[in-house]
Amino acid sequence: MADLSEFLAREQVDARLLTLATPMTTAAAAARELGIPVGGIFKSLVLTTEADEVLVVVLPGDRRVDFKAVARAAGCRKAAFASAERALEATGYPPGGTPPLGYPRPLRVFVDAAVLQYPEGYGGGGRPELLLRLTPGELLRVTKGTVGPLSIPTEAPTP
Repeated sequence: MADLSEFLAREQVDARLLTLATPMTTAAAAARELGIPVGGIFKSLVLTTEADEVLVVVLPGDRRVDFKAVARAAGCRKAAFASAERALEATGYPPGGTPPLGYPRPLRVFVDAAVLQYPEGYGGGGRPELLLRLTPGELLRVTKGTVGPLSIPTEAPTP
């Protein structure tokens, strides 16, 4: 497994790892724990293309990935969720704790434009009990991510 704290130090990333008392498995749970809107939790989704390229898409926790928009942005015909095994192999982190940066080898990162509305956010920290606090600007600087409209709003639950 990759070591995110080592990556942050080596690359001089302006971000901080936070240890939570309880492992968080959903964006909603992490937002409740931190007392912030769900959108302030940045989800890092690992996708694959029809050519078996692994992509990472970062979006606010209150939005869903738009697979067609990601495929257009990536210049491929189709993008779909990677298997848990493929995600771990490519990123070095298990699903549920995947950070938006710090992979063993370079991956193309796509950042949903909705992330930019937050002055800072919290992404996966490599394990479910860790969160990474960083700004969208720092995320883009480190990943050289491509920004675009890559998500659709999650429908609000009915009362």
